[in-house]
Amino acid sequence: MTSKKKLYGLAVLVLGALVFMLWLAGLLHFGKIAPGTVALKAPPLQGRVLAVQERAIPQELEVLGSVISKSLTQVSSQVPGRVAKIWVEAGSRVKAGEPLVSLAAGEYQARLSQAQAQLQQAGADFKRYQSLLKEGAVSPQEFGAVEARYKTARAQVAEAATVSGYTLVKAPGAGVVAERKTAVGDVVQPGQPLVILYDPGKLQIEGEVNDNYRQQIKLGEMVRVSVPALQLQTDLPLTEIFPISAAGSRTFKVRTATIQNQELVPGMFARLQLRLAPARGILIPKSAVRQVGQLSMVEAVVDNRPARRQVKLGRQLGEQVEVLAGLQSGDKILLSE
Repeated sequence: MTSKKKLYGLAVLVLGALVFMLWLAGLLHFGKIAPGTVALKAPPLQGRVLAVQERAIPQELEVLGSVISKSLTQVSSQVPGRVAKIWVEAGSRVKAGEPLVSLAAGEYQARLSQAQAQLQQAGADFKRYQSLLKEGAVSPQEFGAVEARYKTARAQVAEAATVSGYTLVKAPGAGVVAERKTAVGDVVQPGQPLVILYDPGKLQIEGEVNDNYRQQIKLGEMVRVSVPALQLQTDLPLTEIFPISAAGSRTFKVRTATIQNQELVPGMFARLQLRLAPARGILIPKSAVRQVGQLSMVEAVVDNRPARRQVKLGRQLGEQVEVLAGLQSGDKILLSE
């Protein structure tokens, strides 16, 4: 009897162990739901979906430039002499005929006084010989010699007066003094620059363009010009394209029409925006871009779900921005309403 009980208990124990092992193996569920996949319903997208497409985008080339003077005038001395006075400073505005530099005129005044004295004597002789010629007291040859001396004396006075006038160097036209090239006490020679003038009404913008773009730049085309120092922006036509390229930089010069602004001075830094042939690209609204630190991100739509995606941006054109990388034609992005 005892043996039968032991066998019965052992059987129950083995059966319980077998059931426990089947449960651990997942073969017995006891009311659990069998594993499987259930499709989840995506929440509705918050905003408007935009399918991006390639389009023709206007292209521009920014080149560095500077303000130049179309009429940079070097005013020089016409006679040798010592600088006695300088009437202007750099930045002075002058009118035509106004004095710029005075040279010591003592020597030239002495020559003029001597020539005038000789003319006075020659004039008196000329009048006297005119009377004698009428009376027949002198021959025509003698009168001719006196008349020749008189004419020579007049020419010498005119020349001495002109040379004496050269000691006062005057402005050849209206302009602004760009630079003084001499100082009081300097000895100057004919042709030596004393003052440099420029006309503020004849300033241009000059830039240098890479040779690769020569075929796309045309005379008469409008370019956007900016001078950051004055916060100045304007549109000007191209009036000059240099046919020769610089050997070192492989660039050629372009110049705009004259620009009218009294605050501009030669040498100021400027930029030129040159229009090029359009290229294919992608534009998206600026409002679709979010800045995350230093990264530019958009909400792309993938499988009807928003997914944040990094993009590389280019130029801004009005309310749109060019996408250089991160999106392809046919991609969808989410625009906030």
